[in-house]
Amino acid sequence: MLATIVVLLLIAILLGVPVAVAMLGASVMAIISLDIPMNVLAQRVSSGVESFPLLAIPLFMLAGAIMNKSGISERLFDFCRSLVGHVRGGLAHVNVLSSVLMAGISGSSLADCAATTRVMVPQMERHGYDRGFSVALTASSATLSPIIPPSILMIVYGWQANISIGDLFLAGILPGLLIAAVITSLIVWISIRKQYPKDEAFSRHRAMRTFRQSLWALLMPLLIIVGFRLGVFTVTEIAAIAVVYSFFVGKFVYRTLSWKDLVELLPQTGREAASILFIIAASAPLAWSFSILQAPQEMVTFVTGLTNSPWVTLLLLNVALLVIGMFMETIAVIIVLVPILVPLLQAMDISLVHFGIIMLVNLLIGQITPPLGVLMFVSCDIAKLKTVAFIRSAVPFFFALLAALVVITYVPWFSLALVG
Repeated sequence: MLATIVVLLLIAILLGVPVAVAMLGASVMAIISLDIPMNVLAQRVSSGVESFPLLAIPLFMLAGAIMNKSGISERLFDFCRSLVGHVRGGLAHVNVLSSVLMAGISGSSLADCAATTRVMVPQMERHGYDRGFSVALTASSATLSPIIPPSILMIVYGWQANISIGDLFLAGILPGLLIAAVITSLIVWISIRKQYPKDEAFSRHRAMRTFRQSLWALLMPLLIIVGFRLGVFTVTEIAAIAVVYSFFVGKFVYRTLSWKDLVELLPQTGREAASILFIIAASAPLAWSFSILQAPQEMVTFVTGLTNSPWVTLLLLNVALLVIGMFMETIAVIIVLVPILVPLLQAMDISLVHFGIIMLVNLLIGQITPPLGVLMFVSCDIAKLKTVAFIRSAVPFFFALLAALVVITYVPWFSLALVG
């Protein structure tokens, strides 16, 4: 019965059935087959979102939306350009550095990809960069957003795995910087080979001016990290502070945020957060059904029958997640798989924090690959680039991200060095 439910769930998702609806349908099948009263479904759905940490999701989304509406993207781009624009392939390096800084504000790969594509790709084209390269780079560097805190995906994973979200936030910093370094190394090689141009010469005065203009935005990720490291705030409290801080900066410091903007952002953020929380609510009865059907135990038995090596297990999970990430929405994969995988990871003595970073990197690589690469489609739509041209240009970045994934997987230090 378990296999039937899993297969039908995957088929429904691949056919385009909304993820939440597909999970509810699978839950109904499981409950009927187990001869359990149907009112349990409603109880599980309501209890699925009765979690204080989940309040951080809409709050972080609102904070990121306010900061972006306040024109923070342009200020960060100018600051990054003043720092690295003078080297060979300068605007490409600006693209990556700005993604690193933007990641510390929004936590959304889609939001950062859209903002960076609109601003950076036209500028790169005007300076002689190939459009396919520019768009592929932008989509690839946008994968940093859910790795460098704050991250909505980390909140979902931490809630599902029942581990500290603060630890996950800290664990994502070094892997995020590693990915940025790998992409930057690739840019150096491509820029030299294609003789991409340099920007204007470095100016200390310009760097200081743009730093002062973007300082308030740069303080936001610092506030988040310090708050967690000192144990002063919970993730929900930090998210609430981030909203107040972003509103203060946009309204009273930059003075680019109006009350009308806020009125528009609130329902928009509410709709986006509701779609995520609906999926989380729908996942609760499914996870409960899987536990009744002993799906975690079946997974442990199956994998340990193949190997007892944590290294080989991580290799198998990486391959599986890369393939699944190409066909399923990221949050859906986390919600469906994490409760099943946790007992296996514990049996193999694999850190749940470390695996959380591995899982996110795997699934984010899937966001730039067909057939369901959301970052690919968003960036191509904004830049008016054909998907075939994107895929051709994205191949080097795909292998660069794979190289970073291998290091993150087999060198746990990157994920665990900052975790207390």
